[in-house]
Amino acid sequence: MIIVILNLGAPLDYHAVLGAGLFTVIYILARGAGKYFGARTGAKITGMPETVQKYLGFTLLPHSGVSLVFTGIAVSVLADAAPECTRIIQGTIAAAAVINEIIAVIAAKKGFEWAGELSCVNKTQGS
Repeated sequence: MIIVILNLGAPLDYHAVLGAGLFTVIYILARGAGKYFGARTGAKITGMPETVQKYLGFTLLPHSGVSLVFTGIAVSVLADAAPECTRIIQGTIAAAAVINEIIAVIAAKKGFEWAGELSCVNKTQGS
């Protein structure tokens, strides 16, 4: 796993991350809306409790390394066909991953709190 992460991060152009600005904002907002409303719709269709319908989407927000792996694949495929797009894709996903690992983790924790799921964990840890 360490080799995969190093392989993805080593060729990363940090100027692309800083220059991804608008694309990163659009990506984060679109991804967040998709996660939230997709989870809410799916939970509603399947008849899940109201707390699941309201808060499941928040718990799905943290970014994973999977998107970085797919970014590496997309960049290698597009390298010859559209090299200018590779910088945008790489910068956008890398910046979104960093931002999401800060903001989305807090949102996920709040989602668990609002759903009343963390009270069970705190009670079991105290005993």
